[in-house]
Amino acid sequence: MEPAVRHSVVAVGSLYEQAYRLRDLTTLPPDGKIVLSHYNAAIRHLKTMKNESLVLLVCILFVCIEFLRDQRTAAIEHCQHGISILKRVEESFPWAKEYLSPLFRRLSVLPYFFSVGDFSRDKLLCLDDSIPSFSTLSDAQFYLDGVVGRTVRLIRRGDVYRLGSMRHKPVSPDLIAEQDLTRALLDKWHSSFVQLVSKSPESGPARIHRYNMLMRYLICYVWAETPFEFHHTSYDRYLDIFRSIVDTADVIQSSGYCQTPIKFTFEMGFIPTLYFVVTRCRCLNTRLRALSQMKRLGATKENMWEVVTMFASAKRIVEIEHGAVLTDDGQLCSEPSCPGLPPDEIRIRDTSTEPQPLVQTVDGVERAGRMGGFFMRAADDSIYIRSEFLPLPSWA
Repeated sequence: MEPAVRHSVVAVGSLYEQAYRLRDLTTLPPDGKIVLSHYNAAIRHLKTMKNESLVLLVCILFVCIEFLRDQRTAAIEHCQHGISILKRVEESFPWAKEYLSPLFRRLSVLPYFFSVGDFSRDKLLCLDDSIPSFSTLSDAQFYLDGVVGRTVRLIRRGDVYRLGSMRHKPVSPDLIAEQDLTRALLDKWHSSFVQLVSKSPESGPARIHRYNMLMRYLICYVWAETPFEFHHTSYDRYLDIFRSIVDTADVIQSSGYCQTPIKFTFEMGFIPTLYFVVTRCRCLNTRLRALSQMKRLGATKENMWEVVTMFASAKRIVEIEHGAVLTDDGQLCSEPSCPGLPPDEIRIRDTSTEPQPLVQTVDGVERAGRMGGFFMRAADDSIYIRSEFLPLPSWA
């Protein structure tokens, strides 16, 4: 085994072992001596490696290390570096194209969630995609990953119309064209997916995989229809889709999936999908169900998404918009002041959380958590940020 690969694997194993010893992944020691010694050794050996396909493998391991260390910027830098190499060498290394290209397609979406920048200049691996017929679920997953990346890119490029200086301004023709193309790709993907499922119904893990893809498709459908919407009442048109997503999550959970708690997954799991339902579906019952399923189906950490942080943020959004008080498990403590669909002026437009955990005193008790920002609409339609400390739930 190449020394850079060996040292990276040891570093990943050490971090993963720490994760299972600790109750909360946010307390992982970022500078453990064993981890850092092997990580630094891997970096030294990487500098002398000539085989770029193996450099890509090490890059994946480095991304995993930074996920476990909760170092967002470093993880994204490794992702972008790997994508640049992959574009250059994947045709020369069939095994890298087969096994690593799908991973980097999924990783290429991370900057759109966890960094800021010029989203018209990207390193997506899906921009020349056309959707074929699918022979396997792996085919469907490969092209869905591309559609997800394209849709998230569209959402980020639309931020300026939803939250920024272009509010209430006409959307540029190139973005309208990108929206139309994204819709067409989604329609073609869904058509090919339905044909595949009708020919080869699956059971067991494959069935869970199929349901997970369907949930992501439905989220992308809503994203593709609303990338430039300033008024959040537009999301009320998709209440049936949100209910369908949560119904699917209920089926997955009732099937026995995730009976043993999962500490860490390299891939994006259920957390971002269910978080979006909680934050955009204003049907109180549906969003409370989605909040419950975040806790049940989400791994402790899904690459850079932490279930406790996302749960705390989603819970607070429900409390603010419905005038409610929820328990740490996300259950209503009393009758909310706004049990129906909240008016647009109190709906939260977007959220952010600070990457660094901290401790504050809440009701005389020290609680771990993070600072969260809630983007809200002022009376003059400007956007302001309401900052709050988000204590982690007691079950963390």
